[in-house]
Amino acid sequence: MQLRPRHYILLAIIIGLFIFNIVRHRRDQKATLRETNALATPAWTAFDKAAALRDAPDADFQPAFTALRAATEGPANDVPDVAQALTDVRACKTWLVFYRNPQWRSNAKKHVNGCTQFHRDTIS
Repeated sequence: MQLRPRHYILLAIIIGLFIFNIVRHRRDQKATLRETNALATPAWTAFDKAAALRDAPDADFQPAFTALRAATEGPANDVPDVAQALTDVRACKTWLVFYRNPQWRSNAKKHVNGCTQFHRDTIS
């Protein structure tokens, strides 16, 4: 079968739509990620502060952990990505509690460092 000019035009349209959909999908993902980070930032900020004080005495750590607990309490937002981000913060908060226990410290250290670096629960 020999390709005619109309076939080339149809192929160009199909390839163009394919590229358009890939670009559109990536832009949507980035916009959703920016929105999620903006809405979940107070919780991650509180986590970063508490994680920075994880080796500090209780007098210094407990106020930061109380602020983290207040930032993560309450129902998750209706936006699915924000709800996932809050779930991640809550999981990382649990690992931070494990880190404070000397028996669990070595197991929790890698996870808490991953939470701080990537701002997500690194196990899930």
